[in-house]
Amino acid sequence: MTGRTLYGTCTRSALAVLAAGAFTACGRTEPAATDASRLARGRELVQQMSTRLAAANAVTAVTTETRERVRAGGRKESVSQTAVYTMRRPNRFYTKLSGGLESWYNGKTITIAVHPEKVFAQAPMPDTIDRTLDALAERYDMALPLSDLFYASAEKALLSESTTGGYVGLEPAGGTPCTHLAFKDVGTEWELWLPQQGELLPRRFRVVQKRRTGEPVTDVTFTEWNLAPSITDATFVPRVPAEYEGIAAVQRAAAIKHASADPRAAAVVPATGK
Repeated sequence: MTGRTLYGTCTRSALAVLAAGAFTACGRTEPAATDASRLARGRELVQQMSTRLAAANAVTAVTTETRERVRAGGRKESVSQTAVYTMRRPNRFYTKLSGGLESWYNGKTITIAVHPEKVFAQAPMPDTIDRTLDALAERYDMALPLSDLFYASAEKALLSESTTGGYVGLEPAGGTPCTHLAFKDVGTEWELWLPQQGELLPRRFRVVQKRRTGEPVTDVTFTEWNLAPSITDATFVPRVPAEYEGIAAVQRAAAIKHASADPRAAAVVPATGK
């Protein structure tokens, strides 16, 4: 065990887990140009998307992503990558990023490997995808911009009573004619592009994290969906080379402070030695 931690290495990792379902869009017409009608139309489309996402038991999705990283002094650095997300409900997911990061969640633990640095870490996790996403954000400060799309109900994760915005207009995304939605809420601004025809699966998703230093932006284009993937249990088994160094996954100070009643939640979790 060393003093190095996964906090600095992997807080911007993408974990996760996507779901999708078959849907034939209908009724996607221009709403009246009022704030109320734009919000209502936007909510309607998000609800339809959420219903289809929740219907799939397993899915893989391929993305191209541009993420801003805020360095010391507020300097921003833009990083582009591709990613593949593989999910099987209720408690399995696997993620692989082109930058050399992989993660495996098996309903009990999450394992994250950073191949360029030849390190990995493991931590116990709750028994569902939803609760694990909550734990990653609250305990480890891994608030993933895409995570709202991964919950069992994307609608509930994305929209609240205080959400404003909604329908913007018709605009292409990744070469596909889409309906463009834009919303604001406490601490975040996000935009969604949904195809005008065919399945209502996200084509593009852009998030501004207003609460984070420098307000970093993540912009994701979904290039491929597979709603009937062939997935085996082996997909979710960690494949970490024996020579990799196990490092600690350090929790947020606030999480430790408020979790004193749960010793497991408050502990700093080291990686399992190989």
